[in-house]
Amino acid sequence: MSATPIGPNPAGIRPAEPADAPRLREIALAAYARYVERIGLEPGPMAADYEEAIESAEVWVAMVDGDVAGYAVTRHPGDGVLLENLAVAPGHQGRGIGRALIAHVESRAMARGAAYVELYTHEAMTENRRLYARLGYEETGYVVEDGYRRVFMTKTL
Repeated sequence: MSATPIGPNPAGIRPAEPADAPRLREIALAAYARYVERIGLEPGPMAADYEEAIESAEVWVAMVDGDVAGYAVTRHPGDGVLLENLAVAPGHQGRGIGRALIAHVESRAMARGAAYVELYTHEAMTENRRLYARLGYEETGYVVEDGYRRVFMTKTL
């Protein structure tokens, strides 16, 4: 499968391969590190099993100049798509890569007939909540799981 271009950058989005797992872990550790103090524990993606995710989920990577710059992990429960994990390497943030990954996930979800895309974030990750709201996601629920104060957000397709 060919890569989907990302804006003006010489980049693309392609399915993750098993060899990408160490880079995904590296991105997660770097991207989520700033939230540890804010939420009082490591965000879940910092301990995720990326080999397992690549095997059992749909994982997309954003390529910039031959480097994996970000990723999205999705699962497909029922009528929708769960955007389980999204991260962009700190050196690539602010360039629209996260938005491009979200648009790609939404496009793939629509192509498979999904009714919605759902995601969750920590309530203290306010900048993420604002971004998702700007992209059309509405807060639909709140839950505390394993010490995480999660905010669920959904976008109807």
